[in-house]
Amino acid sequence: MTKVILALNFILICSVAFAQKPLVKPRYLNYEMTDVVKERILTSLDLLINQMSKGNLNTDLITNENSGLTISTLENFQEYELSKDSVRLKVKDKQVTNLYPVSDSKYSLSIAYATSITNETPVIIYILNLIADDSNNKITFSTPIDYLTRYWKTTTVGNVIYHHRGEINKDRAELFAKKNTLIASKLGVKPEKFHFYMCDNRQEILKLQGLEYSIRYNGKTRDGYGVDAGTIFSVMNNEDFSHDMFHYYSGKINERKNRNWITEEGLAYSWGNAYYTDKDGEMITHKQLVNELRTYLSKNPNKTIFELFKEDTKIFNHIAPEISVRSTISGLIANEVENKKGKEGIQVLINCGRKDKLKNYLKAINDLIGISENNFNTKVLKLIKKN
Repeated sequence: MTKVILALNFILICSVAFAQKPLVKPRYLNYEMTDVVKERILTSLDLLINQMSKGNLNTDLITNENSGLTISTLENFQEYELSKDSVRLKVKDKQVTNLYPVSDSKYSLSIAYATSITNETPVIIYILNLIADDSNNKITFSTPIDYLTRYWKTTTVGNVIYHHRGEINKDRAELFAKKNTLIASKLGVKPEKFHFYMCDNRQEILKLQGLEYSIRYNGKTRDGYGVDAGTIFSVMNNEDFSHDMFHYYSGKINERKNRNWITEEGLAYSWGNAYYTDKDGEMITHKQLVNELRTYLSKNPNKTIFELFKEDTKIFNHIAPEISVRSTISGLIANEVENKKGKEGIQVLINCGRKDKLKNYLKAINDLIGISENNFNTKVLKLIKKN
């Protein structure tokens, strides 16, 4: 038995020694734990980082609870470790910046990734937070979501378990539960169950995922996140995530290489919502946008519908700057395809091609319901007026 343990220790040490970029543990760090526990955590952490740097993440080092979310987060870092872009080539180090106990067997740790730039202050790329769990003589790692939400409440509405600090808006939650079932039914898939975390903004979501800081997402607030490992993070603390539920269920039956994103976004607007919230925190509905489009056209008679569609002109900035007029129009067209050609027509429209998406989309709607570039303005105006 002793020989086996020695052999395993030798393999572990060799694996860590050959890491592409060693993990730095500064001398100034304070450790309020025994040296034995500290060394076990840091040795296991070295192994985890080494596996990521080689693109070979071992799930034996992942805590069972919320393992899917942890793996998803670490796979993003794995891609960063393996990338060969200019940022990656300038990496100075990654180092442990904090490690402290949060319970008898759990420890919070932070790792900072930085670039080295000549004659300038180093730039922080990421700060990753993890929870190390010392149980059953084994160290495993997870994102801090369970620890950070340990005092939150839960409420179940339909197939969705909401995790929240204050009270949830039951009307929105019930609407989402209905749309979750309806969208799945329309696409012919089984509605799934989800954990839904209510967060004020994207920065709060990142922290639950273990990203204390990301150079890619710094300052960004308005996006939600999901579906990832059966988990949803709200858009600006709104209970309705039906826009991306359409994309999620569509991805279950449609191959990425075929999916046309003019169609996808239009259906997500029509069957779900416009994803972003308005100034009052409410989801923006497709019907609301069609009404706004009708008003815009009456006030701007020199603008053609096809021009707005082709250029995806920004006309909804007074509601939310991210909203797309193209997706509003393609939602109307998708509804007409559904009315005339049913589920089969929708599937043809979704799968009309990812590349040359505008060209393929125009061909598909001409084949399905006779809308072409030549009659686009006339036919789509009729759809706008009747909705």
